[in-house]
Amino acid sequence: MTDDSKKSDRIEGVKAGLYSRNTRFSKDRASFSRRKYDIKSGWNDSRQEEEEDGFFERRKPKTKNFSEKILFIAVIFLMLSVGFVFLMVWLGNNKVSTENVDISVIGPSSMESGGEFSLKITVTNNNPINLEVADLVIKYPEGTYSASEPGKALRSERVSLGVVPSGRSIRKEVRSVLYGERNSDKDILISLEYRIADSNAIFFKERKYSINISSSPIDLIISPMERVISGQEMDFSVSVVSDSERSVESLLLVVEYPFGFKFISSEPKPTYGDNIWKMEGGSADKSVVKIKGIVSGQNEEERVFRFSAGNQDRKDEKEIGALFASLIKTISIEKPFIGVDIAVNGALSQEYSLSGNGTVRVDVIWANNSSTSIIGGEINIKLEGGILDKNTVSPGKGYYRSVDNTIIWNKSTNGELSEILPGANGRFSFSFKPLDVSERGNLVNPEARLTISAKGNRISEVGTQEEINSSVSKILRFSTDLRVTPNATYYSGPFVNSGPIPPEVETETTYTVTWAVTNTTNEAGGVRVVSSLPTYVRWMGVVSPNSEKITYNPVGGEVIWDVGDIKPGVGIVNNRKEISFQIAFLPSLTHLTLVPLLTGDVTITGTDKFTGDSLSNTKAGASTRLSTDPGAGYGHEFVR
Repeated sequence: MTDDSKKSDRIEGVKAGLYSRNTRFSKDRASFSRRKYDIKSGWNDSRQEEEEDGFFERRKPKTKNFSEKILFIAVIFLMLSVGFVFLMVWLGNNKVSTENVDISVIGPSSMESGGEFSLKITVTNNNPINLEVADLVIKYPEGTYSASEPGKALRSERVSLGVVPSGRSIRKEVRSVLYGERNSDKDILISLEYRIADSNAIFFKERKYSINISSSPIDLIISPMERVISGQEMDFSVSVVSDSERSVESLLLVVEYPFGFKFISSEPKPTYGDNIWKMEGGSADKSVVKIKGIVSGQNEEERVFRFSAGNQDRKDEKEIGALFASLIKTISIEKPFIGVDIAVNGALSQEYSLSGNGTVRVDVIWANNSSTSIIGGEINIKLEGGILDKNTVSPGKGYYRSVDNTIIWNKSTNGELSEILPGANGRFSFSFKPLDVSERGNLVNPEARLTISAKGNRISEVGTQEEINSSVSKILRFSTDLRVTPNATYYSGPFVNSGPIPPEVETETTYTVTWAVTNTTNEAGGVRVVSSLPTYVRWMGVVSPNSEKITYNPVGGEVIWDVGDIKPGVGIVNNRKEISFQIAFLPSLTHLTLVPLLTGDVTITGTDKFTGDSLSNTKAGASTRLSTDPGAGYGHEFVR
């Protein structure tokens, strides 16, 4: 009988015993007998050693059953591993993932700026299910335009693919025109948006495609500009050269000036502000912009100019839509050997805003900044501008040459200029006045330019004589003269007045108050005229012309006329701007024999749009003295 049969019989016997009513669940235990050991006093008893060896041998484990268990576990593990690998392979082939969607693009790696290019985009679906409502979204870089609609900027494009079947591919081709700067890289972002069945989620797959701009339709060439003298005029030119057979329309040149640079003029004049030029280009064209300005700064400081050119943005005419070329130029500022500067009315500045009336004092400051003496120094200052009154020029210690409006200081007029020692400095002064208002005629936005130049000879470090020069220009802008003239009438004006003239105590008399505004040379903005009525004067609420914006506040009696903008020449070469309103005057005993005021002081305010200065002028209010009323007789102004 085999071991398995024996084991089966034993199991059946146990089961029969469990279900038998006569089975007794008890077992007699074998009794233990006391075993005696013969303990010897020595180690030479070989029999005892044999018995002990037999005792330990009986307790050695059997290794056969253990090896079988190890083998069984290894087989089970191998089967599980094979099943796991099979399961992973089966699941991987059935998984829906964006990793199973491929976007391939065929297109140029480089191109000429302004050229048309096409991209062939292929979408492959390696998923086990279809991609539904699939769209390609292409996001283009700045400077991209539609190939079918010339001039239309193209920032993004959506192309519908519909359904992309499982295991299939769909190809689409897109075309556009790309502008950019030479050797610049342009990135195009291509995205696939899609859905899958039984899901509301939108899935995305992206791919970036880069194109290098190998050439540009234009180049920028800047004239040499490395070192300039602080405070002196500098000239430089910007050449925009077409480098393509294709014409470029609506081209913008933008120059970013550094801190301390003051724009003076350019040829041609800027189209926008003082730093943007619009030019209509063509193939093989060359446009040159010449710029004049002044850079101010400390010795050895650096200033950075930035030049950019590109086509005009369709939404903002002052912005570049697509950049074609850009350059950066750095200049270093030097201190001149002979330094000169101008202070006007005690202030140092590049530009000055002065009152249209009064004397202008100018101080010419000079110094030897070199380490050697300057021999035969000469300083000239030229005065330019139609606002100058040549008859009022006072040259001080200099010589005024009226034929060309130049004041000269040299060793003949000032001995200290014969030899100017290292570090020596000095100051010359002169003065002038602007033309009187009555002599300005149609002069608008008056300004004067003061150009000072200094020259002399110095011994250079190598022992040779060299001529040195320096120059500085300053602009003087003159503010407009904005004034208000108040007066009162009884017999003339737009209203019919009543009451006694001269006025009588405790009897009411009505008057017409007129405010007349005049403005000389510059446009004034936000003009207002403000006054107030005394407690003994009543506002009648009648205004002429009634189109004017005038308000009266009974609390405090304030009267405000919002005039708005006033053109230059109003009241000078054109009619005055006027407003009239009617008031009622009730004299009391305290006014007896007096000439009472009908309004408080009248103040006009505004802003000079040419100089940016705040304007203000105050006049005493109108009284019962009717100086402009031809019907008023002698003694009409005194209260009786």
